[in-house]
Amino acid sequence: MRFFLMAATASLFTLTTAMLIAQEAQAVQDTPVTINGVETVCTGVGSAKDDPRWAAYPVKIVLATSGGANLANAHITLTKGRNEVAGLDCDAPWILFKAPPGSYTATATLIGGSGRSSSVNFGTTGSGRQKEITITFASSNPAVSLPAGSAPAPAPAGQ
Repeated sequence: MRFFLMAATASLFTLTTAMLIAQEAQAVQDTPVTINGVETVCTGVGSAKDDPRWAAYPVKIVLATSGGANLANAHITLTKGRNEVAGLDCDAPWILFKAPPGSYTATATLIGGSGRSSSVNFGTTGSGRQKEITITFASSNPAVSLPAGSAPAPAPAGQ
């Protein structure tokens, strides 16, 4: 009985750790990964940004400064309703998602330094022409540049 309890505890710990790792990932540039069933890739640097595979991703999140320069090194979360669909750290300016149809919120939190966050709400059909959403971080306040038909997410309570 003691062996069974020790084995069950070890298995539960391993399963719990694997579930936590599955929800958050450190993305390797230009290498697609699947997080909770959503294929994503962190890219946009050098010649890799011209990879024809990236056109197949219906959602493209672009991180930029208010001056238009690419911005990297952020934690990105994609949520649908109150559920986190994918979360990853990306050290490149583009985060591509093959998300199923629906309404989502993308949140970018800068890593290191200010730790500022900005969110945007958007919808996707899950196919067709790629939807580009640019999250712009100004020098003093983050702002969002959106394509027509999109709206910024409301600020979390207390902010």
